[in-house]
Amino acid sequence: MPTENKVAPPLQVERSTVTKLVITGAPRLDPITVFLEDFGRRDCPTESDPNYQTAQGKITINCWDNSWNAYWGGMGPRTVAEFVTSCGWDYVLNCLDRGISSTVFSGDALHTLAKKCIVQRRRQQTGRHDWELGELSKDEARELRHDIDSLRSIESPNECWHQSRLLTELFGEEWHYLLDGKAVEENHKFTYLRRVVEAVQQALRQEQRSEEHTSELQSPV
Repeated sequence: MPTENKVAPPLQVERSTVTKLVITGAPRLDPITVFLEDFGRRDCPTESDPNYQTAQGKITINCWDNSWNAYWGGMGPRTVAEFVTSCGWDYVLNCLDRGISSTVFSGDALHTLAKKCIVQRRRQQTGRHDWELGELSKDEARELRHDIDSLRSIESPNECWHQSRLLTELFGEEWHYLLDGKAVEENHKFTYLRRVVEAVQQALRQEQRSEEHTSELQSPV
């Protein structure tokens, strides 16, 4: 039997306001392109105000071949630009790249830590430091100094387990606790993103001051 042609329901279309900014002149940064998208307000009832609504929006930041974005569904009465400038750079950064840390594991840092351990254990300086094991003889120290060169090639904490024997001889059975936070170096991706975020916040604040000044000039006396 022929089937009836059903009329498809109309598509839902929502409008949003998008602002594009291009920021240049930030020290040691390529031009930064920022897209600010305000989606309007959504119902967010509370006990004290069942009719309360909060703004929602999204920011997208492009710099050279890097891109980050973040969405906020509860910005209160503020626009995306106002919300971003009112927050600390660290909060905005974490929203753009969840879980990124200011430091990162480094084989070179692990090698440096191992050298320090050998020197201090050889000099019987363990009482003032965190080394689990005691004094090293001259021959033991010489052998360890030769072996620790292999630590430079380790690229992640998980790879340390391939050198478990050597790390145990250096730091003791609990070596994995000792390395946490000590065999690290600056995370350049974190530092770079922080500079980008701070440049964006500075530019947005500058725009807001300019708009406020223009509004004051246009206000009737």
